[in-house]
Amino acid sequence: MKSFVSHCGDLLTDDVIQRLLQPFPCAVALLSQLPSLSKAYGNSLKTASVIYRQRLYEILALLPPKRYESTFSVIVKELAVDLTAPDNQIAAATLLLPSLCHQEDLLLLGPSLQETDHRFIEEQLLLGGAVGVGSLEYDPYSIHEKVSEEDTVPKPLPPSMSMISAAVRLFGVMFPHMAEKQRAQILQQLSESIKQTKGPRQQTVRLTVVSALCSALKCLAGSRGSLGAEEVRKPALVLVMGALESNNALLRCAAAESLSRLAQVTADGSFTAALAQISFDKLKSARDVVSRTGHSLALGCLYRYLGGIGSSQHLNGCVGILCALSQDSTSPEVQTWALHSLSLVIDSSGPLFHVHVESTMSLVLMLLLTVPPAYTEVHQSLGRCLNALITTLGPELQGNGGTVSTLRTSCLVGCTVMQDSPDYLVQAQAISCLQQLHMFAPRYVNLSSLVPSLCEILLDNPVLVNLCSSYLLLRQAVIACLRQLAQREAAEVSEHAMALVKDSRDGSSFDISIRELGLEGALFSLLDRESDQRLCQDIQETLGHMLTSMAAEKLCFWIRLCKDVLSASAAAAVDTTQEEEVDGGDDESVFTSKHDTSHPFLNPCWSTRVFAAVCVCRIISQCDNADVAHFDMVQAQERKLKDPKSDFLVLHLADLIRMAFMAATDHSDQLRLSGLQTLFVVIRKFAAVPEPEFPGHLILEQYQANVGAALRPAFTPETPPDVTAKACQVCSAWIASGVVSDLGDLRRVHHLLASSLLKVQDGKEAQNQLYNESTSTMETLAVLKAWAEVYIVALERKKEHGCKQKDLLNFGNSSGDVSVDGLLSLVQAELGTLSKLWLAALQDYALLTLPPEYSSQLPVSGGAFYTVETIESARPHYYSSWAPILHATALWLNSTGFIVTDADEGVANLSRPVTPTTMGQNSTSLAAIKSPEDINTDRFHLILGISIEFLCSPRSDAPIESIIACLYALKALLDVPWPRSKMGNDQDLGVELLIVLHRLILTRESLPIQLAVLDVVRQILFAAQEHVKEKRRSAEVDDGAAEKETLPEFGEGRDTGGLVPGKSLVFATLELSLCILVRKLPQLNPKLLGSLSGKSGKPQALSVDDSRLVSAALSILSGLPAVCSPAGSVSVLPTILYLVTGVLRETAEKMLDGQMSQTFTAALQALKAIVSSPMARAEKSRAAWTGLLRSAFATLLDFLASVDAAQPDIDEMSILTAITVFILSASPEVTAVQCLQNQCIERFKRKLESKDPLVQMKSFQLLLSIFQHPSKAVSSSFIHSLAPSVIRQLQDVEQRRLDNVTELQAIQEGVKTLEALVTLTDEQNRPQLVALLLPILISFLLDENALASATDPARNLHEFALQNLMRLGPQYISVFKHLMASSPATKARIEAAIKGNQESLKAKTAATQSKSSMKSSPSIQLKTNFL
Repeated sequence: MKSFVSHCGDLLTDDVIQRLLQPFPCAVALLSQLPSLSKAYGNSLKTASVIYRQRLYEILALLPPKRYESTFSVIVKELAVDLTAPDNQIAAATLLLPSLCHQEDLLLLGPSLQETDHRFIEEQLLLGGAVGVGSLEYDPYSIHEKVSEEDTVPKPLPPSMSMISAAVRLFGVMFPHMAEKQRAQILQQLSESIKQTKGPRQQTVRLTVVSALCSALKCLAGSRGSLGAEEVRKPALVLVMGALESNNALLRCAAAESLSRLAQVTADGSFTAALAQISFDKLKSARDVVSRTGHSLALGCLYRYLGGIGSSQHLNGCVGILCALSQDSTSPEVQTWALHSLSLVIDSSGPLFHVHVESTMSLVLMLLLTVPPAYTEVHQSLGRCLNALITTLGPELQGNGGTVSTLRTSCLVGCTVMQDSPDYLVQAQAISCLQQLHMFAPRYVNLSSLVPSLCEILLDNPVLVNLCSSYLLLRQAVIACLRQLAQREAAEVSEHAMALVKDSRDGSSFDISIRELGLEGALFSLLDRESDQRLCQDIQETLGHMLTSMAAEKLCFWIRLCKDVLSASAAAAVDTTQEEEVDGGDDESVFTSKHDTSHPFLNPCWSTRVFAAVCVCRIISQCDNADVAHFDMVQAQERKLKDPKSDFLVLHLADLIRMAFMAATDHSDQLRLSGLQTLFVVIRKFAAVPEPEFPGHLILEQYQANVGAALRPAFTPETPPDVTAKACQVCSAWIASGVVSDLGDLRRVHHLLASSLLKVQDGKEAQNQLYNESTSTMETLAVLKAWAEVYIVALERKKEHGCKQKDLLNFGNSSGDVSVDGLLSLVQAELGTLSKLWLAALQDYALLTLPPEYSSQLPVSGGAFYTVETIESARPHYYSSWAPILHATALWLNSTGFIVTDADEGVANLSRPVTPTTMGQNSTSLAAIKSPEDINTDRFHLILGISIEFLCSPRSDAPIESIIACLYALKALLDVPWPRSKMGNDQDLGVELLIVLHRLILTRESLPIQLAVLDVVRQILFAAQEHVKEKRRSAEVDDGAAEKETLPEFGEGRDTGGLVPGKSLVFATLELSLCILVRKLPQLNPKLLGSLSGKSGKPQALSVDDSRLVSAALSILSGLPAVCSPAGSVSVLPTILYLVTGVLRETAEKMLDGQMSQTFTAALQALKAIVSSPMARAEKSRAAWTGLLRSAFATLLDFLASVDAAQPDIDEMSILTAITVFILSASPEVTAVQCLQNQCIERFKRKLESKDPLVQMKSFQLLLSIFQHPSKAVSSSFIHSLAPSVIRQLQDVEQRRLDNVTELQAIQEGVKTLEALVTLTDEQNRPQLVALLLPILISFLLDENALASATDPARNLHEFALQNLMRLGPQYISVFKHLMASSPATKARIEAAIKGNQESLKAKTAATQSKSSMKSSPSIQLKTNFL
């Protein structure tokens, strides 16, 4: 019963506790009968009755006291008897008191109760005396109990001692729940029992009673309760005061602790002041050592729990008395206790003690110099005082004032004095003081002397050789100080330690390997020998700080150090440089061993080697944050040639693989796990590093045999499940890395995963009975997760390979990749089984994530991969594995198109209590046989439910990979028409998912997450569009509508156009898109700018990542009208137009290359999609759309009109391009408004007259597209108004010199525009335009002299004009002849140009022929005459 209550607290419901308490009334009643039974049956029942009391007290202390309040009187009566019966106690109280006293106060009792390597023995001898403890014969059941940190003496104790210990603990638990009257009675009874006992027995009873009282007060303080009225305080105070003047030092410590707790639970300032005054008066009058020590400690304890006791007067009096006592040279014991109490007062007083700092510091320094070193206890207390003073001063020690400098110097002098003490405890205090001083004033601590002194103390000799300092406390102080120093100045600490070694001239006791490994190697050796957990933790943190600071700079040193630790062995060191191929392939390579007698580490323990493996991973992490060259072989080699001293991690890849292999193949399971983790990190970091000597290959390919050999032992039947689980993770990473390209090598690693999958299929029959059932869950889920990751990678590679093949086919080339198809085929062979197992795992996860109130829905017999008994321990395994499994399952369903092809799909051939497709129903019943539609619906809701549940509130520690995998799963799910139809039919489901995605956008700033969210939103919108389109099509077919323009009222908004927040999918999509846009372009929100216009003067240049997000959001916005009804589209259109035009306005920035930004281009596409929407032409929304589109068009024109020379960053041509897109995409009735057209025409005229050729070129291009508009109502006005400007600009070309290519391109675009006008003109009017075009082209021609000296653009323009004339002349022969006849100069100009062109063609032909003849003759003439 005790074990159940102790270890199964989560099962202790009110009902269970009530059932447990049923036998307790009888059990308690039996307590009062035990004395009579013992008299009747003699001593034979004595031991049994004692054990019975012990068991009953122990279980009662664990249960809520409120549940057995009715039996309090009986229990308290028996407790009083047991606590005051001296025959039962022996040394029980002595063993109890140390755990009840404050740990700081135990320092007063000498070194025996302090932490040493032999504390186990010393405490047993000191406290247990002649009574043997720690023997299983006393209590065999204690072997399965957890050892409490408060238990200083090993258990089990003798029955009588255990019974007293249980009675004291139960008394403390019950006391807070007693009535005040009962408290007073029991305390009075205990006090009377002490008085009635005489002689040595009185001391024994007092020890036990004080222990019980101290336990009660601690429990009362812990529950924040109150002791009660005066009638309760008085007997308690009598008990404490009597013990405070006891000859037993341990009892005095407990009494002082009890007194302070008594004041704490009383919570009465006057009562506390009275207690302090009692001690003041006693210390002034008493001259005996016992009274002075006890009451001085009581003052310190009062300050520990109550601070300043309410007034500075008490502090002044307390400090004065304690300082006076500390100068009592006649009694070192009084000095020790007074100084210890003074240190407690200093610590507790805080800033209030500043007025006493100088005097106290002078006193401490004076005593350090005058008290003989033989009084080590006094010096220890002085060290604690000095430490407290340094803490009180804190950062003030950095000051430069005279007082601060004096105090700082006093601190340093005091530390130096204590460092020279022969006592190790005093030295430890000195080091602790220096550590504190370094924390607050680091520049005043001389590391060049401190670090060597620490090393000498730690290593017991001036060189880093023997780690044999025999004092645990001293080693703890040294390592704690080194940890702090290394955290700030790791490099200096290492240098000073090495300087100590180099300065040593004692070669006889010096190990050369230690000289090379320095302090770091010495710490590794110390870590291997230490057993104290706190010290080992400090050593690891010290090494961690040094590694973090210096790993990248001293890379070779750290790798060698870790390699030495991992490869160390008593007989041999593993060497992986030699590989031997045997039958069975490269994976059968074995690693030879050779003896190394000079190895710096001999047979380190597994925990040290595990830490070395962890250090290897940390080295890789530090290099990852330092320099990209650490993972680039080409760059590393180049920089190594330039600077031979530089070092890079990739150059040590062989060592990393070797260390991972050694650890992964060790006999220690923990080391195997660390080795596999190291191998996993190496694969992840170096998978994409190419091999420079073999282009097209990766650097890890040469280590395939090593990786395979490291993985194979982890898949043997006798391997623990956690090792196999980690190996599965490494396998999936290795396959996914792309390093393995050969199909044979791929099959070897695949075989390992396949063997694990067979084990999973075998179910419970394959479980290892040595391990808990939850380990089977861990292994199973690790296998399924690994397969899921491999499947995901295989499909990604297939997709990438398909894109590459398509590109190659476009260039007339194709190639195959065996590894891509091979990997997918290997997975597909197991896909039938994997899909069932994946679905089963997801169903388990879905059930385990249900809130507690739905726990009744959990299967009674457990899940597919967990049992009811291990449900809590199985949850973490599901939490770490579900995301890749969910993604893989969605991809599998995507590949099948939600088509059930397995006739036996409803029954999985697995030995599991719950099958993956029956969804928790009984597969043997007819009701469990589901249709394919039901199966698909269950799977759809399973994946969607898991995703929404997780994305609603992802835990803070949830990895980004899990969120991305969840979003990718949703995207893959909605890529299939059937799930999209389900989503489209259930609008509430789509709205809920959008709200969840909106929250995710708000809480996660990761670019991959936000892009994936927008992809899912696009799919949801697509599903809604398909649903509305299908509804409209069905309505047209059913109603027989003859005209497609007559759209039925389907879509959001219906007849009214209202969009209800929380119910509207369009509104939810708008919210999410607006969130993205306003975050990246805050100017879109007028409230953020404090103006209604929301205009800004300078466009914002977005990063590439932000541009992708804004572009995706705009694409989503442009699709919203298709989901709405005509009335609904009118409701949402103003918001969409405002956002799109706002993005156009804010991203119209000038680019260096003259192009438009990615965001602006996306906004143009969105604008085009919106303006050309069918809703703009629908009968019921046409008029409203026309008005709103005109407003948007006018907004763009107004913005272009507001741009002036003061805004040079705004690209007017980009806005003009948007206007052009608007004109081309909108219906004529939107833009064919006279006032709007006049503004557009005016803008184009200005741009045509621009001096910038790039602006002219773009203007010609835009005008060309407008001139070609199919609607005459749009194009005619622009042609009539702007054609003269085009002609005028081309006619002016002859008058200026052509210097650059941009001018040439602008003229060419102008000619193309004019030619287009010729084509668009009616036949009868066309000759007139040709008559204008031909002279312009002729004006571009150059005569023979001008052509020779012309610039390249001018020459190119000449050729361009000549080609066009030769093309247009035959088409318009009459116009051409008339022009030639009317102007002889023009005729001569054309003839000269044609003649010159013919001559140049002849010259080019001759040059080509001469080159070909030269190539036909040999280029090297051989000699034939050698004379």
